Amino acid sequence: MPLIFKAALAGACVFVLTIATYAQTEEHTVVLGKDITYIEGQHFQQGSNKNPQGVMLDLNNYYLRLGGKPVLPVMGEIHYSRYPRAEWEEAILQMKAAGINVIAFYDFWIHHEQEEGKFRFDDNLDVRYFIQLCAKHGLKAVARIGPWAHGEARNGGMPDWFVKKKMKSGFDRATKNGSVEPEVADWYKALAEQFKGLYYKDGGPLIGIQVDNEMRSNGPNSDGYKYLAALKKMAVADGMDVPLYVVTGWPGPQVPEDDVMPLWGGYPDAPWTQNTKDLPPNNIYLFTPDRKDKNIGNDVLTYQPGAAQTPVYRHPFLTVELGGGMQVTYHRRPTLQAGDLLALDYTRLGVGANMLGYYVFHGTQHPLSWNKEYPTQESKSTIYPYPNDYPMISYDFEAPISEWGYIRDYYHDFKLLHEFIDAYGSNLAPMAAQIPADNPQKADDLRALRYSVRSRSGAGYVFFNNYVRHFDMADHKGVVFDIKTEKETIRIPEKGALNINNKVYGVMPFNYDMDGLLLKYATAHPTVILNNNKTKIYCYYAMDGIAPQFKFENRNIKNLKVSSGEMIRSGGDVLVDGMISGKSSVIDITTKSGENIQVLLLTRQQARNSYVFNIKGVQTLLLTSDMAFYDDVKDELTIRSIDKAAFSFDALPAIRIKNKAVTAVGVDGMFNKYSVTLPVWKPVDIGFKQISADTAFDRYTQSLAGKTPTGPTYGIRFDAKLPYKAYQINMPSVLPKTVHDVQVAFDYKGNTAALYAGNLIVADDYYTGNTMTYSLKRHADLLGKQKFILQITPLMENRQIHFEPGTDLEFAKSSYAGLNGIRVKPQYEVVF
Repeated sequence: MPLIFKAALAGACVFVLTIATYAQTEEHTVVLGKDITYIEGQHFQQGSNKNPQGVMLDLNNYYLRLGGKPVLPVMGEIHYSRYPRAEWEEAILQMKAAGINVIAFYDFWIHHEQEEGKFRFDDNLDVRYFIQLCAKHGLKAVARIGPWAHGEARNGGMPDWFVKKKMKSGFDRATKNGSVEPEVADWYKALAEQFKGLYYKDGGPLIGIQVDNEMRSNGPNSDGYKYLAALKKMAVADGMDVPLYVVTGWPGPQVPEDDVMPLWGGYPDAPWTQNTKDLPPNNIYLFTPDRKDKNIGNDVLTYQPGAAQTPVYRHPFLTVELGGGMQVTYHRRPTLQAGDLLALDYTRLGVGANMLGYYVFHGTQHPLSWNKEYPTQESKSTIYPYPNDYPMISYDFEAPISEWGYIRDYYHDFKLLHEFIDAYGSNLAPMAAQIPADNPQKADDLRALRYSVRSRSGAGYVFFNNYVRHFDMADHKGVVFDIKTEKETIRIPEKGALNINNKVYGVMPFNYDMDGLLLKYATAHPTVILNNNKTKIYCYYAMDGIAPQFKFENRNIKNLKVSSGEMIRSGGDVLVDGMISGKSSVIDITTKSGENIQVLLLTRQQARNSYVFNIKGVQTLLLTSDMAFYDDVKDELTIRSIDKAAFSFDALPAIRIKNKAVTAVGVDGMFNKYSVTLPVWKPVDIGFKQISADTAFDRYTQSLAGKTPTGPTYGIRFDAKLPYKAYQINMPSVLPKTVHDVQVAFDYKGNTAALYAGNLIVADDYYTGNTMTYSLKRHADLLGKQKFILQITPLMENRQIHFEPGTDLEFAKSSYAGLNGIRVKPQYEVVF
């Protein structure tokens, strides 16, 4: 006889754990409470929030609305002044292809006014053109205008001359009584001039302005509170008229939220932490209602006891700094897996987040000063030293799109999540979050199941997360969710149970209205909804280790066919079980009203490789593991492949062919198959030779007595006198015409690596165990004209640096530094 434990839980939830002799069932019962009543008109003062067509962007206390309909935006950050102007449009299209619909960016004051009174908005500083590109491709924009931005910039983004003239330390940004320095006023006026005509009210993309960043505000009597209010007032006076004025909610605890709305964040790691120890489990992987990740900025920010005096529920839970990646510091060098980043997005969505904002989604590079005299990254050697040393050039951030414009593998994971949000966000946004009390309360509890429910009117989504960075979680076998609504109890799954294993996270819908056909639940993950012609296709994927089931209410079904598995009719419902995921795995339903609805169940890998493009009004699902983006202005689809001149892709529905390199080759299940054959470029070897003296290097490493320097030791310009390993790199004289780019990977061992062209630094890297990547296209104008030198500093066995577990560090015992080889991979491109 099974032994049953029951415990009454807060929030009208009940947890039941059944332990049988030979099997264990972990049963969670969630009683949905009454629907919340939204609070209207008790929020911060919006600016003009109606565009020329009369479409209003407004909000209540729970979600944003566009034209009166709920929206759940996805915002990704890129810094225009840290990226080549010639590549801006391509970067925006790549972000859009990943499901980003709002572009955030810092305006770094130090980049625009390095000399007092001289503002520059030319070349890579042309913020007006950058915003116009966002508008061109249908994306909204949020400007984070400082004056202090941080963003790992020198002086937090404030010009040297201003810091020397006005500041007493590196962190005294809030002036007494919230007064604003006249130089800051000049900066705002200069930006306002660039923003003219680009606001939402003008039909432009600018919907938000963030003033300052990470400002401590202790309530109405504090200088920080007054300063934030004064900055907002000044921005408005200068004509910055937007629907949303925002600030970071951290460190808080109370901002002037009638004037500016707090936004939130969360990162998988904290490389700015001022130690080299392993970090404990992060709270951000819990389903916790606390919107504040207290790890953010804990190198310079203090999180004092106390809470905001005004309830947080006055404003929706919107984020601005969820980790799109993590930047390495000199003393902490994390590398990331997809789950490190994605799992925390699921916990934020599960507790009510109604905007995902990533910092950063596209890696960039720190520019040198105007006169090439100093770098502009955060370091301990600036006027008022900051706690961290960052690479001089690289601000790659391990972002989904790298500093060179290449996509990382987890770009596809982000894209997949965003497809779900694009299809279901308007349905999800009004739903309140309920966190059952049997959730773990502490981050180091790695055994209890982490889950939440968002619901409204008896319909909703179950979110779960069994992933914590660097830690293994208990496998949960035999999980069942009983969702009690006012009318019924929905058992998920009805047949069998779920196995939620270590490293798995996801979401499952229940009582979802599929255009008159009620889906009682699915134990597969929803993604895209294609709505073309007479058939609507709902796409799902099978989650790792979880058997997919679909249960439909039979009332409006005329006919139902499945490509695999079995149909089980019970009462007024029909259950589809045992489907084998793939391109031909389909549930085909005809409703009594004559509508045709299909459910396509893909494998997780197929779904990860999917893109959704609106090609001439036709929603098209493209499957490729390569980079793809669509320019709807030019009506051009681009696919880029690394190291493959011949490759294939799938499309649903069929696409037109406008390039002889692309050939239709048949069908695969629901999809049309295409092959691409491009001229093969035979990569040339990039040779190298050591130009430094081993004797000088040996003397230097001996002088270190086994200890790695506590900070970076290379400079802006190559110095042959420095006793480090140095190699002359025999770069090609020109970029090959038959490829779009050439990816160069330096396989080195050492502490840091810096690449110089004509003795001036063009790229750098802190060793993490991975190769250092470089793009030939980025500096193609230097090929054949400048000498390239790679300089590597030594890593010793004794070091105050935290490396990721498993990083190759054996060389630090003997060789200390060296270039082992250079790998070259062409990037092919087809446009049609």
